[in-house]
Amino acid sequence: MARPKKIDADTDREFARPGGHPFGSPKQSSDGESKSSLVRLVYEAIMSALDAGELTPGSRIVASELATRLGFSRAPVREALAVLAGQGLVELLPDRGAMLRPMSPHDMAAVYEVSAPVAAVGLREAAHRIGEGDNADRIREAMAAIRKAGEAEHPSVGFFLVLNDFHYLVNAIAEKPYVDFVLRAVNLEYWNRLLVSVIDMDLHSPQYVSNYQRITDALLAGDAKAAEAIMLYHADWCATLIEPST
Repeated sequence: MARPKKIDADTDREFARPGGHPFGSPKQSSDGESKSSLVRLVYEAIMSALDAGELTPGSRIVASELATRLGFSRAPVREALAVLAGQGLVELLPDRGAMLRPMSPHDMAAVYEVSAPVAAVGLREAAHRIGEGDNADRIREAMAAIRKAGEAEHPSVGFFLVLNDFHYLVNAIAEKPYVDFVLRAVNLEYWNRLLVSVIDMDLHSPQYVSNYQRITDALLAGDAKAAEAIMLYHADWCATLIEPST
């Protein structure tokens, strides 16, 4: 893994996603760096290790090894892991350090029960605001990105990240930043990586695209109730892919 660049204000902005900073307002760590940026770097390192197969759910995360990779001392990395433990990504175990939180298929399916009604809040308000400015064009562009991602030879985690961006845009149009905060509380990017291990995206990505096209059509028509209903239907369908008895 390449050593990341030194944390500064530009790095903070680089890692910030639409709708606000997902790792809190910048604070100073024990080494004087921006704590929120360091948390993001530790998070990215964990996700990279997960993608590379170096970590799996339930794996121990060794702070000293992570600190060496990132080029920091152990103290601020431990602080960052404590923050991520508070966000539910890792678990801190007595005398064993940090462990990447495991999620069973039941846990993964249950995330839809929480995230879908929350996402519907943004969809309802965005439908009411769709006629303002260039909102309709922005939604069309986001839907085009979903279709393109779905056309990949083997849609994977990147497809889910594009879906996330669709919702971040919807929430920005809706002026509902706290919807983003609640959605991120379930560690969307980590959850997305686990979803691709249990859902056959080669088989099911066309239905994902179709469902989001229906959501988009409802938004463009200004139909808040339909957008919400389709979102809830989509979540129920996804949950049954993970846990058929759901």
